[in-house]
Amino acid sequence: MGVAIVPAMRRSTRERPGMRSIDTEDERIASLLIAEPPALHFEGSRDLVVRLRDGRSFVLTVLTLEALEARLGSAPSYVASGIVLVRRLSDGALLHAVRSALDRGLERFGTLQPPIEE
Repeated sequence: MGVAIVPAMRRSTRERPGMRSIDTEDERIASLLIAEPPALHFEGSRDLVVRLRDGRSFVLTVLTLEALEARLGSAPSYVASGIVLVRRLSDGALLHAVRSALDRGLERFGTLQPPIEE
């Protein structure tokens, strides 16, 4: 399996406490927020909020293999929906995971969120 070289993503200026956004330069994605509240997740995982240009929003949980193994512990199985594996928690790997999920149907990997009332 080859390794893709992904250019570094520019950080948006619209950062929120515990959340940051990255520019995706993808016409399908309106915004991509990465939840980084240290007290709410363990090392090796992130929750992503993907807002699509069609108005739908999805939450994905992204884990490294090491983090998945830690969650599994000594149990014979681990069952969860909406989990995506990445080699590392870099912006490039997170964006690659989101684009891959979009290509395969984001509905299969993410949890649809209710519309935001403005």
